[in-house]
Amino acid sequence: MLYFRDFEYESSDSFICSYAGVTPGQLENAVTEALESMGYKHLGSGVFEKGSRVMRLLFGAFCKYFKFRISIDSSDSRLIKLQISKATTGLSGGVIGINQVKNEMEHMKKVFQTI
Repeated sequence: MLYFRDFEYESSDSFICSYAGVTPGQLENAVTEALESMGYKHLGSGVFEKGSRVMRLLFGAFCKYFKFRISIDSSDSRLIKLQISKATTGLSGGVIGINQVKNEMEHMKKVFQTI
């Protein structure tokens, strides 16, 4: 079932997807399932993390670390908006780490188009 409609906003730090024909609870479950299948852990309050921050600080870009904040806006009954924003810059991995986070953000856009 494809609920994705459109990207409402896109920047290098966040993007907003709109979905129709789904309840907020169903969307939350689909998002959690998709991210957990990619190796992310749900830390609560819409924060998902993959990898180890400590290992990233110690070994830089050799250890991947991603952290994203996800929020659902259901104020419009016809369209539900899902905002995905970076909760880490990747700076601890240097230039390579920044590019890794950028590439992961692009991958997330593709994943959220399939929900």
